[in-house]
Amino acid sequence: MIKRVRIDDALWDGAHRKRRDDWRVSIADLVDEARLGREDDRLLLISATEHAVELATFDEDGAPRELLEIERTHLRAHIEEYLAIIRRIESTDENDASAVMHSLDMGKKVVHDAGARTLGRLLPSFASDHEAYRRLFSLILAVVVDVTTLPGARGHGPPAKR
Repeated sequence: MIKRVRIDDALWDGAHRKRRDDWRVSIADLVDEARLGREDDRLLLISATEHAVELATFDEDGAPRELLEIERTHLRAHIEEYLAIIRRIESTDENDASAVMHSLDMGKKVVHDAGARTLGRLLPSFASDHEAYRRLFSLILAVVVDVTTLPGARGHGPPAKR
């Protein structure tokens, strides 16, 4: 099982502190709460190209195990819909307890679940359950989109160690 997750060095080094802090929290959440990879996988390296997100796994000695590629086209609709909901939440004058805000928050969760199901379909044996795919989708979303720059971005809380 995956015990460590890293973001590609070029992407990591090019990111601002707030974005790296957000990744740290998502990574800690993923490692602490999700079961990913095969039995001998220990490290997951995530990188992004213009057309895909790549997940490379390595064993305890650093030897490559598997390279999984997720074409961005498979995630595009989920990401665009998720971002549209975030923008709608930020542009509304409703208070946080309103029915409109509750509906938008539920819509965000539905889209997040759909993204997780897509990952489950594309990577059927990579994660142990739906919640693990949800956590993976969260990190992939944050790698593909700088969520810390979204209107009203609050981040994931205090940073964990990388």
